[in-house]
Amino acid sequence: MFELSKWYCDCVSDDGSAFVGYWARLRWGPLVLPYAATLFKVPGRGQATQERHSLVPCPEPVVRERELRWVANRMRVRGTWEIKDPGYRRGLLHTPEGSIDWDCRVPRAEGRIDLPDGTRVSGLGYAERLRMSIRPWQLPFDEVRWGRFLAADDALVWIEWRGRHARRWAFHNGCELGACTIAPSRIELPDHHGTLELTDRTVLQEGRVLTGALRTISAASLLLRGGLHAHETKWVSRGTFTTPTRRSSGWAVHEVVRLRPGEPC
Repeated sequence: MFELSKWYCDCVSDDGSAFVGYWARLRWGPLVLPYAATLFKVPGRGQATQERHSLVPCPEPVVRERELRWVANRMRVRGTWEIKDPGYRRGLLHTPEGSIDWDCRVPRAEGRIDLPDGTRVSGLGYAERLRMSIRPWQLPFDEVRWGRFLAADDALVWIEWRGRHARRWAFHNGCELGACTIAPSRIELPDHHGTLELTDRTVLQEGRVLTGALRTISAASLLLRGGLHAHETKWVSRGTFTTPTRRSSGWAVHEVVRLRPGEPC
């Protein structure tokens, strides 16, 4: 049996300071691999992204009523997300080889993240959980484009698969829309639902997906051999969402992951 369970959670302050947290557990038969990581970057300071990794089991994020909490003591990070909008989920793939189920647990929240050096990141945040039973080398696509944009009255998520099994999804304030148009700096929703413009991109993370602590584990390399050459670029950008009747401004976190060898994103 193969199963990957992965949490992603983030928070971006008004000045663009961005926190991203990951919690994951990989099971394959009797083997269990835990993993957790955090990223933090302040814009405009020319500093590298602060990264922490842990292979020691730690509690996964927990949702109770209208709040998500994550306590990662090994990395001395504590986060609270006060949920503003109800969550939703979507089965993205179901094949004989396995499935991918996506659960947007926290589409929009007020986040507060306490970091090891005493810094607190406060702002709008987001969290999702992904469950995958298909092995990485069996994935029927070559590239993934994902992003989320949050503002006072808008929560937008987009997902695109490119390759043999090309698909696109867009969700605005909890409603799934038809196929959108996804470009590096522009997301166009169908039927005049709105357009998101992305500007002032700052790189949060760039390089091979199998990085940090996981590189040191031969078992992880074996299990994830289909992703050894995968390349990821993750950004935080200013976003302006425009509809025929109004406009809102906020921050977006978005990424491109290329699963097959090729040019960097």
